[in-house]
Amino acid sequence: MKNIVLKNAIIVDPSQKINSKGSIVIKDKIIFDLILNKDISFDKNNYNIIDCKNLMLCPGFVDIKCHLRVPGEEHKENLSYASQSAASAGITSLVCMPNTDPIIDNVSMVELVQRKVRKESDVKIFSTASITKQLKGKELTEFGLLKEAGAVGFTDAIKAVDDATVMMRALKYASAFDMLLMQHPEEKSLSQYGSMNSGALSTKLGIKGIPEEAEVIQVDRDLRLAEMTNGRIHFFNITTSLALNSITIAKKRGVKVTCSTSPHYFNLCEEDIKKWRTYAKVSPPLRNIKNMNAIKTAILNNKIDCITSDHSPHDTDSKRLPFEQASSGVIGFESLLPLTLKLINDKKLSNKKLVELLSLHPSKILKLNSGTLKKRRPADIVLIDINKKIKLSSSLIKSKSNNFPYENISGQGKIMLTIVDGKIVFNDRSFNIK
Repeated sequence: MKNIVLKNAIIVDPSQKINSKGSIVIKDKIIFDLILNKDISFDKNNYNIIDCKNLMLCPGFVDIKCHLRVPGEEHKENLSYASQSAASAGITSLVCMPNTDPIIDNVSMVELVQRKVRKESDVKIFSTASITKQLKGKELTEFGLLKEAGAVGFTDAIKAVDDATVMMRALKYASAFDMLLMQHPEEKSLSQYGSMNSGALSTKLGIKGIPEEAEVIQVDRDLRLAEMTNGRIHFFNITTSLALNSITIAKKRGVKVTCSTSPHYFNLCEEDIKKWRTYAKVSPPLRNIKNMNAIKTAILNNKIDCITSDHSPHDTDSKRLPFEQASSGVIGFESLLPLTLKLINDKKLSNKKLVELLSLHPSKILKLNSGTLKKRRPADIVLIDINKKIKLSSSLIKSKSNNFPYENISGQGKIMLTIVDGKIVFNDRSFNIK
């Protein structure tokens, strides 16, 4: 593999407090050198020199919640399609959920996923394992053996562990191995059989609703359990101001808690479900405009630690059903950057915030060796035209599925180049590499 020099880039790396023009030298899969504010010549015989033309260069994005449907539902997605889609979105590391068929709840399943990743993916894919066997919420999986096999965290995916005693034991057990539990924030008895946000609109549409309280009750219980056990917990897809308030107060008490949300929760609201639009059916459900704006504010005020794509591919047959019967979830790789960057630019924040939300913080949460441009670290890098305005469209999607809810929504930012372990895995055709 020829060594690469990325020159004349605007380098943004919050882990080193860098935001300046410079060059990066990639050698033997790692960042060999980082040169700031200097114009240095390189031997073309030894280096593939890429002029970045003042585009923004930062650590590759780290997406800690996505459903890759492998094994068992390859008709919805497979690792090859997911890898291409992620690379085109600037995502260099993915963390997949364990609610597959069969479920990733034992060592052989973790190893199976990793074998397939090595053969089929150009981006890094890490596996989680389920907290409980068969996602039934009763018997804990073997955390120690699963960690040794490569699991980076534990979650029951889109199910919350509803038994408090089981969750308490899980937090204690995970603490012994310094592992993170990731919880779906939805109390089962309040959310069961619900399909959208509870309110006037759900009544008007005749659809059983899920109240905001289902989220905060689950969060409040698990915060107390985490505090009691000194365990680490992360909440996916926070959607309400009620839950945000509880998490913020718990952080001040010293509880080891982090949380994330996804672009659909700060770009769409329950109104987008009118006419029973199943492509906007997600879990937890889209909330009202007040909560959507609260999520935006929380992102900007550092109350939400990171943003995930919540990539959840579904085939047409799973979505073209009556609203209550349709599967929950949207595809989200290609919309992750444009919708997040649009929010940050609208609020006039620096690009440092973008990199923290999509790269540095998610990497820290799961303790991955990524999210930074420090020397000797893996050369996982993305090059972005941050000023490019785009219109989101399903025609941009490289995923195997097409359940895309953002048709014709405006966004900002275009991925020009994605590099994983020093290898170019995506190159936008308009970006000329000599």
